[in-house]
Amino acid sequence: MSKRGDAKKARRKKRQSAARVPAVIMDQLAAIPDGIVADLAEFDERITARGWTFDEEESNDDYAVWFFEPSGAEVADGLPVTSLWLDAAEDGAIVRVVLVGTTAQHPFTHPQLFAHLDAIEAYRDGSPVPDFG
Repeated sequence: MSKRGDAKKARRKKRQSAARVPAVIMDQLAAIPDGIVADLAEFDERITARGWTFDEEESNDDYAVWFFEPSGAEVADGLPVTSLWLDAAEDGAIVRVVLVGTTAQHPFTHPQLFAHLDAIEAYRDGSPVPDFG
């Protein structure tokens, strides 16, 4: 194998060892087909690289939850931070987003989420809700 291939393999191994989804959650997902678990790990890697944090307290057998700390605010209503989650009942195919200070859920496929992620991350409490049309 080439040096480039070895370097790529080493980076992949390092990323996998630094996975943000705790092993206990990954173990709970073992009953789900391997491809879906691999997709979850890849999703976690992509989203945490952008500054999202895996929420160990809110995640459980049914949901994997992340939040975007830079969006945090003291709010009178709704969530205090923009959050997204994957539902095990949907095999993680739909990403549900709730913006800080709101209660409305915005469902996205994975490609749709990443197409709108800049607007989601830029949103702050009190701003007009982006048009995800």
